[in-house]
Amino acid sequence: MRDSVLLASVLARRGEVRQINGDLSGALIDLHEALRIYEQVKDEAGKATVFNSIGAIHHYDGNFGRAHQYYLQSLAIRSRIGGPTDIAVLYGNLGSVLEEMGALDSALVYHRRNLAIRQGIGEQTWIAVCLANIGENFDKAGSFDSARHYLEGSLALLRSKDDVYRRSHVTGLLGMAYLHHGVPARAIAYCRQALDLAEGLENMPLKAKCYDCLYQAYRITGRDTEALRSLESYNAARDSLFGEQRAKENMRIELEYAFEREQLADSLATLEKQRQAEFAYQRRIAGERDQKRLFFFGAVAVLLLAAGLWSRLRYMRRSRNLVQVERDRSDRLLLNILPKPIADELKEHGRAQAKEVEGVSILFTDFHDFTRMSERLSAQELVAEIDACFRAFDGIAAQHGLEKIKTIGDAYMAAGGLPDPHPKSAARSVFAALEMQDWVKARAAERGPAGLPFFTMRAGIHTGAVVAGIVGDSKFQYDIWGDTVNTAAHMESSGAVGEVNISEATYALVKEEPGLSFATRGRVKAKGKGELAMFFVGRA
Repeated sequence: MRDSVLLASVLARRGEVRQINGDLSGALIDLHEALRIYEQVKDEAGKATVFNSIGAIHHYDGNFGRAHQYYLQSLAIRSRIGGPTDIAVLYGNLGSVLEEMGALDSALVYHRRNLAIRQGIGEQTWIAVCLANIGENFDKAGSFDSARHYLEGSLALLRSKDDVYRRSHVTGLLGMAYLHHGVPARAIAYCRQALDLAEGLENMPLKAKCYDCLYQAYRITGRDTEALRSLESYNAARDSLFGEQRAKENMRIELEYAFEREQLADSLATLEKQRQAEFAYQRRIAGERDQKRLFFFGAVAVLLLAAGLWSRLRYMRRSRNLVQVERDRSDRLLLNILPKPIADELKEHGRAQAKEVEGVSILFTDFHDFTRMSERLSAQELVAEIDACFRAFDGIAAQHGLEKIKTIGDAYMAAGGLPDPHPKSAARSVFAALEMQDWVKARAAERGPAGLPFFTMRAGIHTGAVVAGIVGDSKFQYDIWGDTVNTAAHMESSGAVGEVNISEATYALVKEEPGLSFATRGRVKAKGKGELAMFFVGRA
């Protein structure tokens, strides 16, 4: 048992280190494994620590509902066995996540509880943090005077501390409070101070918040050049912070963990029912042996045996059906992530070898002026519109025999000729790209007259050799590597809105294809690649 607890402690610590280094998927794997061990040995303190750490990862990644659930589970344990500092940490975390969820009144309750404990202990730095959290809460609620009071109180405590990170954070919050209250000049002054501190730390999240504050303040005051420069810096900082693929991977780990726990619980429950049924059956037989004559007992025994065999047969059939249903469900999940040949190889051998494949046509698409569009749509509307486009692209890719590789923000990547080469993969990829462009144009024609924002798109294709496969032991994702991928990306970025831009290698494979027409672009300079021959392709 001591060895198990030690292993769980090491896993939990490694998970925290991975989280600090930005490997959130690896951190979740370690923390869930530690949680399994703590649950087996009934270590409540260990469970509370892991629940809080998992909640922090979901909090950081924007999964606020999941974070809230894990924080509450940790608080329930700490309320029974924890000290005031442990409880204060969870009060602060719950206050922050409830703010993100829009429950400002509930968040304020937890922030005040956190402050009361910190003041009782006399921790000046944490008192400053609590004051900042309360001030930010009041700012979101529109209570500017209260927000400024608490934020200035926090900053006064931090000025005597060598804590540049928190000074930058609180200074930026004060700038945003002035911005929300309609005093952009003071907002610019505070946000510039916060940015200077964040620059010294090379902290990208802090810098992103400062650039956002400056952009809004400069725009309000009519300083358009400075506003544009701040917006460009904000977009660059924001784009480097998060990727959609990581959120998907985190949710996949959560689903796998929940499914494994459900299987374990079902198996234990089934074994317990079988044990109880066997025990009851033996007791009944013993009682009948003592009470009935030998002949009658023999007849009853035969009948019971027949009934037991029939019941057992029915149970086995039902069990086989349940096992088959779960196996089919697992297979569908795996095939939604990996191509069938790769999934079959993985199931048979436990891993899949990376392979070099010739003649693969890589298709990239990217929405034009995506940043401007994102400003005109709410987060929900933006995600809904991207989802509608990518669902259509998935159907088109499947119809033309292309393998979807992944989406990266507003970019879509698919490949023809994977996992097995095909002589018509280049033509299939070109026709798929044209159909995607047609779909986007039809969508624009539908939304434009109604006054709704719509996307326009560039598409590019290049054909060549790639290395394809999956890497790692715990994160299965089919991906491709090689210069062909880089060149295909240049085809897209060097193309034009509404067009499909193809390389010379792809053109050589499809130039005789019926139903296609081509416009020679000559040699176009591509960043990092020099001049490349390119062609626009359309329908004949």
